[in-house]
Amino acid sequence: MPTLRVLLQLEIKPERREDFEALWTSHAAYVSGLPDNGGQSLLRRADNPCGYVITTDWAGTAEFRAFEQSEAQQEYLKQLWPMRVGGSVTLLDVVHDVRPPVGAAR
Repeated sequence: MPTLRVLLQLEIKPERREDFEALWTSHAAYVSGLPDNGGQSLLRRADNPCGYVITTDWAGTAEFRAFEQSEAQQEYLKQLWPMRVGGSVTLLDVVHDVRPPVGAAR
């Protein structure tokens, strides 16, 4: 169970949206294979097609910080920075995370 959720908010240049989504998807495939990562989501704001929110879960702060400094993450960031207009990151301690039971009817 993750103890840390990271919330990233990004503003991407309009002409780079498709490039960003492809870059994120490719990098997410790598990140999802890391043992300390508990999943991630890419969301586009309904009120701003250039505004994105990314959530990603980690085993803890130390594990996330180690990932941030990794060579793979630094390479990703080098490609991301020219696409973005601005952004922010917030680290959140998971207090409760309620999910439907496996196999529950929806």
